[in-house]
Amino acid sequence: MATDVIAPEQVAAPYGGVRMTAEEFFNLPDDGYRYELVDGVVLATPSPSPRHQRVAHELTVQLASFLKAHPVGEMLYETDVHLGRGPDGTDLVYCPEIVFYRADRLAAMRDRLVGPPDLVVEVISPLTRRYDTQTKRDDYQRFGVREYWIVDAQRNEFIFLRNEGDAFVQVPPTGDTFASQAVEGFVLDLTQVRATFGPWS
Repeated sequence: MATDVIAPEQVAAPYGGVRMTAEEFFNLPDDGYRYELVDGVVLATPSPSPRHQRVAHELTVQLASFLKAHPVGEMLYETDVHLGRGPDGTDLVYCPEIVFYRADRLAAMRDRLVGPPDLVVEVISPLTRRYDTQTKRDDYQRFGVREYWIVDAQRNEFIFLRNEGDAFVQVPPTGDTFASQAVEGFVLDLTQVRATFGPWS
């Protein structure tokens, strides 16, 4: 992980910058902040803007609609994911906008999501752009996430990454759609997502 891409705003919270294990992290009280655990260090992430929420909602609606008709797995929204331990032995816990796990993988989990999701979706905000496109990208690749979608409403940009041979490869959409391999049979309608980008933040 490249720690130099972490914005100062991400540690300005009661537990920001504190070192702890995943077990200690999961026992933190709810104090109104959104936290992630990066290489054993707690970081606070900024609250989402209205545009951010609209974009994430549209992505969620499309995936939820597909999975209701084709229950190949489960999509979860803003849920802590314990990816595992890094090379230095410290824990990594992210809270992406959306994750998807195949049904057979979820069956082995109980109270916590452990291990790389099949799909991770992050909606970028200005403060987290480098964090999402560099730090998280590297970690998701290293832990074996099958697909990573990055949606940047401010730049009207979609980045679709697919893990091929233990490395992410960028996959261009086909016109206004993107066919997922992680969520078998699902095709994302980019036109509907773009409609939520809007002129206001």
